[in-house]
Amino acid sequence: MGDIDRLAPPARKSSLKLVVTEMEKKERPVSLKDWQNMFKKIYTRKDKRDYTESDLLLHIQEEAALIDEGLRKIDENGRQEIINALPKFFCWLLSFCNMAGIDLETVISGKYSGCCPYCGREKNCMCITGDVKPSQWHALDARKIPCNLPEWQIMFFDIYGKINKISPLIHIWLHVHEELGEFSREWRLGNRSEAFDEMADSFAWLMAFCNKLGVNLGDLTWEAYPRACNVCKKKECQCPKV
Repeated sequence: MGDIDRLAPPARKSSLKLVVTEMEKKERPVSLKDWQNMFKKIYTRKDKRDYTESDLLLHIQEEAALIDEGLRKIDENGRQEIINALPKFFCWLLSFCNMAGIDLETVISGKYSGCCPYCGREKNCMCITGDVKPSQWHALDARKIPCNLPEWQIMFFDIYGKINKISPLIHIWLHVHEELGEFSREWRLGNRSEAFDEMADSFAWLMAFCNKLGVNLGDLTWEAYPRACNVCKKKECQCPKV
C-alpha cells in the first residue's frame, strides 16, 4: 500500500446512501438516464452552440488532469481537489454522451447487469487478474440492472471490491484514463460497438475509484449541480464559452 492511499479510507458499502429527503425525491435525478437528462436540460443548447464532440472530450481530459493533480499531492488538500473535480468530470462525461447521442445507461447495462460480464460472478470477481477472457459475455439479466446511481456504485463494489481493495488508488484512476483513451480511439475510427464497450469499462472504473476513495458520486454531483449550472446557477446554462 503506497502513500497515495492515505487519500482513500477503506470503501464501505454503508457509506453509500440510498435514503434521500422528501425534497430530493421530487427533484434529484434517480436513474442514470435521469442524470443524463438533467445535464441535457442544463447544457445541451449551450454545448451545441459553443463546442464540438472533440471539445467535450478535451473538457473531460481537463477535469481528469485536476484529479491527477490531487492524486499527486497525497494530502488532504489533494483529496478535496479530487472531490471537487469528480462531479465536473461526470458532468462533462454525460454532456459528451448527450452531444454524441449515447444513452450511457443502456451502454453500461448492456455489459454489466449485476455481475461480471466475463465470469458471471455477482460478488468477489477475481477474473480481471488474469489475461484470458471468455469469448462471450455472461448473459444479460435485466432484473439486476441498478435503478439509481448509488446502486450502480454498490453493484460494482460487490463485484470488484475485493480485488480493488488491494489495488492502489492511483492504479484504479489510471484504468479510467486507459479506458477513456481506448474509447476515444474507437469513437474517432467510427467503431461504435467497440467504443460503447470501452465507455462501459470507463464507468466501471469510475465507480471503483469512487468506492476506493469512499465517496458517493451521486451526492457529490447533486451538491454541485442541483438541476442548475454550478457556475451561473441557471436551470439552462448562460455561461460564456470556456
